[in-house]
Amino acid sequence: MTTNVSRRSDSAPAASCDMPDSAAGVLRRPDGSIVRPPARFQGRLGTASFPAEAGRYQLFVSWGCSWSNRAAITRKLKGLEDVVSISYSDDDPAALRAVWEAMEPGHRAGVPTLWDTHNRVIVSNDADAISRDLAIHFDEFTTRDIDLYPAALRADIDEINEWLYDNIHSVIHILGHEAREENHRDLITDSLHALTELDRRLAERTYLNGDVITESDVRLYVSLVRFECAYPGIFETNVRYPNGYPHLWAYARGLYAVPEFSSTTNFEVIRRNFAIAFAFLREHQVVPGGRPSRWD
Repeated sequence: MTTNVSRRSDSAPAASCDMPDSAAGVLRRPDGSIVRPPARFQGRLGTASFPAEAGRYQLFVSWGCSWSNRAAITRKLKGLEDVVSISYSDDDPAALRAVWEAMEPGHRAGVPTLWDTHNRVIVSNDADAISRDLAIHFDEFTTRDIDLYPAALRADIDEINEWLYDNIHSVIHILGHEAREENHRDLITDSLHALTELDRRLAERTYLNGDVITESDVRLYVSLVRFECAYPGIFETNVRYPNGYPHLWAYARGLYAVPEFSSTTNFEVIRRNFAIAFAFLREHQVVPGGRPSRWD
């Protein structure tokens, strides 16, 4: 599987769902290559500085942001509702801004953000790290027997996660910023090929890595939701999803039937978030009505 993503370690804006120049933690070079900028805060749970403790951490997310949606789903799948508190910036943006102002005055706030309420510092705003740490470091507190990153599947999970980032998560956002018709058409073709490959993979298995839900499924699910309800109207993707991908659509609806997924999914807010947060792509802030939901 090829990719046009490069990882860099030099200074870059924080990956944030509400940053027009880095709307999905993605930047683009003049040559068209995709760059993954590092998160501003990169602390890790389960370390001496940030041990896994009940009642210590607060997670800031947004209903509309796919990157922070992962953490919200992971928290519920692991049964950590009484262990790690959660705040939605859609409902209380001032609380999120206050947290960032305490650490980086004047810096744009973003989600997900993990806040240490004891030491009053931001632990991390790295979407991948937050979700992973919630999945593996709080087992002594969890109320559910689920392992989203099982040792036997970690190599496979890491591989598919990278492929998803390069071919699904990043490309769709770069597509939305692409004004050149030829490049737009090429990116559409790339996204369709990626969905076709996923549809074939899911024809042979229940979930991405076999018979159990893993971290990879959480990552793909949040994008599939937005492919159906937000991307076509906002990013002009005009993709064939969901009808053209029967296995992928059945897989997505199967995950939505799991309460931990559906209870953290809000189609109306997702559409509104994309219409307003990406208003720089449009002259007018029009919230598309969208077709009726077919997830139930």
